[in-house]
Amino acid sequence: MKVVVMAGGEGTRLRPLTITRPKPMTHIVGKPIMEHIINLLSEQGFKEFIATLYYLPEILQEYFNDGSNWNIKLDYSIEESPLGTAGSVKYALKDKERERILIVSGDALTDFNFQEVIRFHEEKKALITIVLTSVENPLEYGVVITDDEGRIVKFLEKPSWGEVFSDTVNTGIYILEPEVLDYIPENEPFDFSKDLFPMLLEKGAPLYGYIAKGYWCDIGNLEQFLKANIDVLTGKVKIKIPGREILPGIFVNEDVDISHSTFIKPPVYIGQFSKIKENATILGPTVLGDSVFVDSEAKIQRSVIFNNTYIGKKTNIYSSIIGSKCNIKNSVKIEEGASIGDNNTIGDRVFINTGVKIWPNKYIETGSIVNTSIVWGSHWRKTLFGQRGITGKINIEITPEFATKIGASFGTILPKSSYVVMSRDARPACRMIKRAILTGILSTGVNVFDIRTLPIPVSRYATPNLDAVAGVHIRISPYDPDKILIEFFDRSGINIDKNTERKIENTFFREDFRRTYTEEVGEIKFPPHVIEYYTWGLLKSIDKSSIEKKRYKIVIDYQGNSASLFLPNILSQLKIENISLNLYGEDTHKIKFPNEEVIKITKAVGADFGLIINNDGESFSIITPEGKYLAKDKLIAVLTYLTLKLYPNSQIVIPVNISQSIEKIAKNLGGRIIRSKISPSELTKTLLRTESKFGASEDGLIFPDFQPVFDGIYGLLKFLEIYSKNNLTLKELVEELPEYFKVKATVDCYAENKGKIMRKLIEENAEKNIEYIDGIKVYIDDSWVLIIPHPEEPALIIYAESITLKKAQELLEEFSQKIKDLNIVLI
Repeated sequence: MKVVVMAGGEGTRLRPLTITRPKPMTHIVGKPIMEHIINLLSEQGFKEFIATLYYLPEILQEYFNDGSNWNIKLDYSIEESPLGTAGSVKYALKDKERERILIVSGDALTDFNFQEVIRFHEEKKALITIVLTSVENPLEYGVVITDDEGRIVKFLEKPSWGEVFSDTVNTGIYILEPEVLDYIPENEPFDFSKDLFPMLLEKGAPLYGYIAKGYWCDIGNLEQFLKANIDVLTGKVKIKIPGREILPGIFVNEDVDISHSTFIKPPVYIGQFSKIKENATILGPTVLGDSVFVDSEAKIQRSVIFNNTYIGKKTNIYSSIIGSKCNIKNSVKIEEGASIGDNNTIGDRVFINTGVKIWPNKYIETGSIVNTSIVWGSHWRKTLFGQRGITGKINIEITPEFATKIGASFGTILPKSSYVVMSRDARPACRMIKRAILTGILSTGVNVFDIRTLPIPVSRYATPNLDAVAGVHIRISPYDPDKILIEFFDRSGINIDKNTERKIENTFFREDFRRTYTEEVGEIKFPPHVIEYYTWGLLKSIDKSSIEKKRYKIVIDYQGNSASLFLPNILSQLKIENISLNLYGEDTHKIKFPNEEVIKITKAVGADFGLIINNDGESFSIITPEGKYLAKDKLIAVLTYLTLKLYPNSQIVIPVNISQSIEKIAKNLGGRIIRSKISPSELTKTLLRTESKFGASEDGLIFPDFQPVFDGIYGLLKFLEIYSKNNLTLKELVEELPEYFKVKATVDCYAENKGKIMRKLIEENAEKNIEYIDGIKVYIDDSWVLIIPHPEEPALIIYAESITLKKAQELLEEFSQKIKDLNIVLI
């Protein structure tokens, strides 16, 4: 008699456990479910097995091999595409000798006596015998009704309560006579319950149902998986628990190390090579797999921990499932119903809320509060805000659900009935996320001024002019086109401070949102003339006559930016002949930077400049008449030179990562350079505190006489104004500047190593001149190296500058290698 073990299912309802293993390989008290089935059948005399496989078949094959370790012969049938339950059996037996077949599920736990089922089958001379059992809730199963002789008279697949006429359900265990295979078509999906059984019942074939005595559990979801483990420990299932029972209800496998001060309340199973340290508490029913390390004062209650997992000191786990090869660090709290997949690292003091599921291979940062399941991405931070607002991969890290909660968190900290300005860039993804945030804000009783698709400088300008208390702008990140960036500003249009960020984060993680009644829900208004007010303020703040006299001719690439809706008109008012490329609404996402088309047209038409509007209107780039692109440092150097020529003794603020050529220029012209931290908020803060002429970074220019934020549109006009008052060409200006070469790299490291590596680098370079404004800046002769921890990712950013490109690259490589080596040493 052949036994066919159905083991091809993906087990989607058991995720995240089944992301990395087939469902029959999920462990019940130290062994895969399928191993329990094979042991039971082998003890009852069955020796010939075939397993039908489809999902991750190699894991199951590697574990069971030919079955000889279980005193059976095991073959495999691997489907190329799903054939249904009956179709897969036909496919598996196509070349086998015809004989009676026992069909069992590889992912159900049972202790039925199968010899009794066979006797019933033979007595009834049945063509098919279906093993039945009684369950409390038959809605998820196929209900079967039989007559007094056990003959099946009716089937009903997954009924509603109104259709339930019995609590006797199909277990998926069948005995079939070999001729049944003739009714199953070859190589096409065909199911026992949906197709074969109803067809044979209609033909009047002898189908019988045997109501089995004993335990049966279809492990269809995580709750049933946990229950099945508990049922084994509490003796509800008559199967052998591995290892030995050292005290009533405490089962341990070989080489287990348990501290004398550990408190264990049965029933508990502890797998081989596991270690439990002093003052830990294990409250049953609990299952610890092989090589599980439970550190001191940890507490585990009513949970299942898979193999090779570390549980840190003072960590508390209640009624949860933890996958294999996880690193659960100190003082973590995991609440009821949580499920954590394989290979996850959970940092110190993390709180994982009830019902949260974490897919495999994630890193949860120290101190995080996790209220929602983590499916995509690889990183969960304890903070939402990075260097600039909230950023993340679209529909992976920043989903509509996430965005709605962000909106509700922001609205909660604002006064009821106040107004928030909202805007976005032109991408559809930004429209989606903006609407989700807007919905969250409205739910808290805060109103929205929706100014739709406009560049972020316009949105910042509109916020105080509309008397709003705050603003939100959503755009594609200027640093990574696969990410979205959400920025929040205060009533002045400046990015919110750290204190406000923390308030939003606290509300988000606690989910302590303000809810309003029907009549208090916020409303949306669409204020008119937003662009007109911005344009009026812009032109009022510059010397128009100086620009008009020059009669500039420019080629301008808008990169699909909404600045093209109004900037051409401003340029025309200033008597600037402008050739516009890549306007708003055009498909620009495949255009490389800098755009070769701009360079060619600039040279061809003899333009004074080629210009590119970057970063949603926050900055601009310049192409010289000769077709040369000016790097951001070079543009800042040109503007510094022009400004100090016009306004001697002026102060200019730049961050620590901008070229030292700026100091050389200032020294020659009598100006003063003030260095700030890299973040835009710190640049703005330093600029306002020192009352400097302007501030500049890789992100853009800030001229506080108009608005103290990055504004590439105003910055462009200000550049044209200042440039019009000098007598040098752009080429001559560039030649006047000192020559330096700067290179940059990002080096990955473990998140917990970022601070340690920085400390080690300081120690190794203690004899050198080190500056600590932002990160560490090491001066080496006429060169420097800047190392800064990445504000959002587990990485360090390195800048290196020298008077030759070769020297800069050598320094970059040297410090990159140091960081890589330290990252390994400090694990």
